[in-house]
Amino acid sequence: MLRKIEISGLYSFGKETQIINFTAQPKSKLKNTKYEYNFNLSQFGKPMKSAVFFGKNTSGKTNFFIGVKILLNIIKYGFSHTLREHLANNAFNENSNSIKLKIELSDNNKNIFAYFIEFNKEYVLKETFSRNNKTIYNFEDEKATFNIYSEKDNNKQLGIFFSRKLSENIFYFLKDFDIEQKEEFISLINNIEVYMNSNYSKKYNFEFEENKKKYFLEHKESILELFQLLDKTVEDFEFKKHEKDEKNTYEIFFVRNGKKFNYQIESEGIKKIVCFADKITQIIEEGKIVFIDELDSSISTLALILMFNNLINTEENHNGQLIVSSHNVLLFDVSFLNSQQIFLIQKDRHLESKIRTYYEYDIRSEKKKAYIDYLKGLYDE
Repeated sequence: MLRKIEISGLYSFGKETQIINFTAQPKSKLKNTKYEYNFNLSQFGKPMKSAVFFGKNTSGKTNFFIGVKILLNIIKYGFSHTLREHLANNAFNENSNSIKLKIELSDNNKNIFAYFIEFNKEYVLKETFSRNNKTIYNFEDEKATFNIYSEKDNNKQLGIFFSRKLSENIFYFLKDFDIEQKEEFISLINNIEVYMNSNYSKKYNFEFEENKKKYFLEHKESILELFQLLDKTVEDFEFKKHEKDEKNTYEIFFVRNGKKFNYQIESEGIKKIVCFADKITQIIEEGKIVFIDELDSSISTLALILMFNNLINTEENHNGQLIVSSHNVLLFDVSFLNSQQIFLIQKDRHLESKIRTYYEYDIRSEKKKAYIDYLKGLYDE
């Protein structure tokens, strides 16, 4: 499960590192409360199963999600590729000469991995990879140290080789090395997916390939339950096969009162849920971690609340996490979300993004209509 993200120097995030904790505060009373299943109480730190990020337009919500995606790309595809393909010229905050990104993940057992990187427009400045607070390698001030192998000479040779200016991150350099900790970490990273509103909202593709169609049918009960959160009249769904470029594709139809309805006449909310139905199901059944920018657009408040209450924050979901940004203030509600699961992104007087949880405002009593105070600007920086 995702435990922590740190970010600074990227777009609206300034020099001050923003630390986003997805674990419960020490001594949080969660067991036998309405929030018991919002967190995984069996894991160290009690990571949360869902989180909602609120903020005004241009507050930095999307920049945070972009930061997560950039970090994942650096780990999977390398710093040089990410710098070239995914970092715009204005990505560096004007008050910072470098970008810092960090992620902390558990393997849902006893291991906790952490990866940190700091870089400028040309080079990696600092990089650290650790497991259970034991450093596997560290790079700083153009000097590298390794603690991978039992033979000290092998670690020393790696340190000598990487002690120089680096235009590529060490983790990517090691992609072909047989290193147990690296393989474990990569499997956790590959379990995270980030969806930006600017990408998925341009068009919804309902030309299903064989694998996706098969997944929908194999998990029909769960996916149908998800559809029915938005539209109770949906009784079933079916697929129609088409041949395109000598390849089979499938078109989805919804069944109501025994009649088939083409997806093209469905609401934007239904189309969006069809787009993410397999991912949301994988959160619950496979422990996937999914970020969705502006999931709430086109989906009713009731359907969103039911999705959190009936699917995500449940006993059946052990290790999956859904992390979304939202403009729907009715989700700013401690009747179903713990105050630690509500994140506020706002700009300070220097126009830099700051992230705090509702919990940090030291509200003496968790108000059922907390969103009213939020709308009044009582939590502004």
